[in-house]
Amino acid sequence: MKNLLSACLCIVIAFSSASQSSRIKAEKYPSLLWEISGKGLKKPSYLFGTMHVSNKMVFHLSDSFYIGIKNAQVVALETNPGNWQEDFSKYDLEGESMRYNLGRYFSRGNGSTPQDYLTSNSLKLQPFEKWMEAALYSNPSLINNFLYRNNSESGSDFEEDTYLDLHIYQAGRKLGKIVCGVEDFHGSMKLVKEAYADAAKEKKKSRSVDYDDDFSYARMEEAYRTGNLDLLDTINKVNSQSVAFDEKFLYKRNDIQAASIDSILRTGATLFAGVGAAHLPGERGVIEYLRRQGYTLRPIRMKERDSQHKESIERIRVPVQFATQTAEDGAYSVKVPGKLFSFGLSGGALDMKQYADMTNGSYYMVTRIATNAAIMGFSEAQVQRKLDSVLYENIPGKILSKKSILRNGYKGYDIANRTRRGDHQRYHIFITPFEVLLFKMSGNGDYVRLGTEAE
Repeated sequence: MKNLLSACLCIVIAFSSASQSSRIKAEKYPSLLWEISGKGLKKPSYLFGTMHVSNKMVFHLSDSFYIGIKNAQVVALETNPGNWQEDFSKYDLEGESMRYNLGRYFSRGNGSTPQDYLTSNSLKLQPFEKWMEAALYSNPSLINNFLYRNNSESGSDFEEDTYLDLHIYQAGRKLGKIVCGVEDFHGSMKLVKEAYADAAKEKKKSRSVDYDDDFSYARMEEAYRTGNLDLLDTINKVNSQSVAFDEKFLYKRNDIQAASIDSILRTGATLFAGVGAAHLPGERGVIEYLRRQGYTLRPIRMKERDSQHKESIERIRVPVQFATQTAEDGAYSVKVPGKLFSFGLSGGALDMKQYADMTNGSYYMVTRIATNAAIMGFSEAQVQRKLDSVLYENIPGKILSKKSILRNGYKGYDIANRTRRGDHQRYHIFITPFEVLLFKMSGNGDYVRLGTEAE
């Protein structure tokens, strides 16, 4: 399940932990960015090889990269990030990762291991202030995978606010482009599952156990940084462990992606397509497929990093339209700019729902914490004191303000905070006789502080 989740969220990471030998010279595929022309195209389109991470290493993007996006009518990625939440809601992936995340929290100091997944029943054994701590402390892994792909707090100084694929998506959306995918999400999921199944059945593995520094992850990063697709292609092949896996996970998807690109170009629209860099090179890669279809593909060398274009795009805020959503039992109503999706852990002591604004890089969460305080003999004042006692340690970063509020007869708090990364967040927390309701909004940098979305 972990392998499947990783593969599905990245959707196209076709690199094994690999890179390429600096002794091999890039000759045939010397760039990540390619101009597509010929075959009657009136204006050039562009093909770009991405890497599905937020590491600064992949953000050495020149003005030609941003000009390509600005000049395009259509921006295409492997699958459309704008549809991911609806797509992923049909798969039981978040439940396991969410239980792992919360289980890791509850295991602090009690001797249990992270593998002891949290369940609704185990939550009922915890004092309800522990449930409140978990709700404040937990950072859903699916939100991170959708919006940020940040590896750790310690590594945040070496990462951008989002990963490269979503940066392309956000640039397209903010510049008013049509955004789409060159693969069908469910078709990709099917191929991924089949690839793992075929690899498991394959008796003869294609790679030896010998390790070669020339094909390490560090060398792969070096190859990507320099746009050396020949090196990446060699590393992919050297580190391949299954011919059957590669056939469906890489080559079959190459064909699907290239055919979709061809279909878009046939409409006469100008295109900027970003797919995983491993899909581009080689005789069975996207570049050669398009050449066989009659297109001319020319490498564009990316030289100096263009931070001005990047920062100007990041400053654009796309307006959102809020709609009221009401809990199934009518316990609350909240305005959110999209559908709230349930996590795997719901219907028990903790019920969490979320919506990620993929364009602006923000998210909204609603968490219900069952206290049954009225039945257990706790007064509202006692629950409030317990809530007060856990705020300081479990609200991320620094609490900037804390105000008492009253809504429909229920007391609560309006809390503003700033994380160590510098991201502003906003909480509205209300106490009822049977539960604590927590409404949270978070976004990159000053997005929450400067806008009205959190009001």
